[in-house]
Amino acid sequence: MIGVVIRGITLLIKNMKTAKKNKIFVFFGLLVIIFAIVVLLYRPVIFQEGNPWPEIKGIVQLKFGDSDIVKLSGSDNKFMTESKNGTMIHDFMKTKGYEFIEQMGSGYFFKSATGQTAVATHKYYSRRYSLWNITENIDNIKVIY
Repeated sequence: MIGVVIRGITLLIKNMKTAKKNKIFVFFGLLVIIFAIVVLLYRPVIFQEGNPWPEIKGIVQLKFGDSDIVKLSGSDNKFMTESKNGTMIHDFMKTKGYEFIEQMGSGYFFKSATGQTAVATHKYYSRRYSLWNITENIDNIKVIY
């Protein structure tokens, strides 16, 4: 009689472990489905620049780092900032030896003391983050005042 009770308890414990495993499996399955739906819904935003990993890395560096502008990996002249302050690019270019000349649309024109020019073009990645493409050493730009 005691053997039957022990066997019943053992089967009950096994069933409880299986039920717990099933609940965990269902939970993670739902997480994967929710993640897939979010990626499908926001696909145009996430993949607007191609591979999103450099931008994701830039966002993490901006959020958890202490710099206001970060260089995106995989590109020599692409940078990311938070969109809250548009004058950040002026300070960044000043550290590189350029003075702000003027803005035309999304293009910011800079000139160095040696006569070299640079253009920083702005593009919103999202409402919170901006992408900057900075082209330096342009000799053929004529700025009309």
